[in-house]
Amino acid sequence: MPGAIGVICPTDFIKRLPFGGASGFIQNALSAINYPIVIFGAGVNGTPLWTPQLLCDNVEFVATYAHLFPSRYPLRLRSLQGYLSSRRRILKSGVSLLYVHSPECALPFLFGDDRLPVVFHQHGSGNPVTSAKYSWARNRSLEQLFDQIHRTIYRRADWIIAIDRLCQDQVVENGAGNKVNLIMNAVDRGRFRPDPESRAIMRGATGCCDDELVILFVGRLEEIKQVDRLIKGVAEFRRKIREKCRVRLLIAGDGTCLPALVQLRDTCGLADVVSFLGKVPHDRLPGYYNAADVLVLPSRMEGVPMVVLESLACGTPVIAATVGGIPELVRNGENGILLDQVTPESIATALADISVQAPQPVTISATVARWGTVEVGAELSTIFSKFVGL
Repeated sequence: MPGAIGVICPTDFIKRLPFGGASGFIQNALSAINYPIVIFGAGVNGTPLWTPQLLCDNVEFVATYAHLFPSRYPLRLRSLQGYLSSRRRILKSGVSLLYVHSPECALPFLFGDDRLPVVFHQHGSGNPVTSAKYSWARNRSLEQLFDQIHRTIYRRADWIIAIDRLCQDQVVENGAGNKVNLIMNAVDRGRFRPDPESRAIMRGATGCCDDELVILFVGRLEEIKQVDRLIKGVAEFRRKIREKCRVRLLIAGDGTCLPALVQLRDTCGLADVVSFLGKVPHDRLPGYYNAADVLVLPSRMEGVPMVVLESLACGTPVIAATVGGIPELVRNGENGILLDQVTPESIATALADISVQAPQPVTISATVARWGTVEVGAELSTIFSKFVGL
């Protein structure tokens, strides 16, 4: 398929597993790119290998290696192994450029006389090893190895896309020179938009009353997200305001911390306040964003979270930690509140401030207009055109 862009991302886009920020970006942005796209991903839990499946008019998905999920075997190692074994077939597939979304997945395609141009999209400035799910992986040697992988990518990739300014500075300082663009994710503003009707329907479906302050969390229930601090913050908020404001916390997501968080909720006496929704299908998230009065993201580390963009696009303000690219999206007093320190007390104070504000959803939504899929798709097409002709 001459002129096509090959996307390297270790995700199964048929079964949506595993699915994270990079996968969400790809799903949102690629349909707006003026090139045919082939995603070379993982065949999770039985998805047929090397069988093209059309996702939309210009995007097809091809599973290139098999992976079981969940698994005790780290996805990063399995994806490196998978792309190494699939390298030759991918390079012979007819695509003209590789658009890579994970550092270890870039390594098989940066060397050799037969290599194609590589555009690497870095989805965060932090070292992923520091927050690895596997305790044995959180060590200095592997951390240094990942730093070296990034430096190799910066020097050898044909172009770099940075997701925030911290990431952009890191890329430039470590060998990329001027071959870098800043693109802070993409949100489908046709689907994620203020919708009063959807708000009324979803608040009814979740049993939330009109006079309640509805707080939303969307994400993986893992230690790095610090959802325990959010639950404690809601308890502190209730203690401070007493009966002045009724409150509900909706937690959308799943993960290893779920049992501990349920126990914490009950210990804090919040069984009638905190609801665990489980993993919510992506097409239902606009309803939850609209139903909420505020999204809270207390994470210890982030890049540019899709949940922040999606919430703001729906006109729902955000309380979030001052990490990664979040400060470039959330502006105090305009569309949310930034937390320099994430503690139950700081969350409670921010909730109290939000509860007396009257934000206009349309005004909040306009703050992320630049990061709509159409706008970002045009930027990506311009970058790809440096290496591939239409």
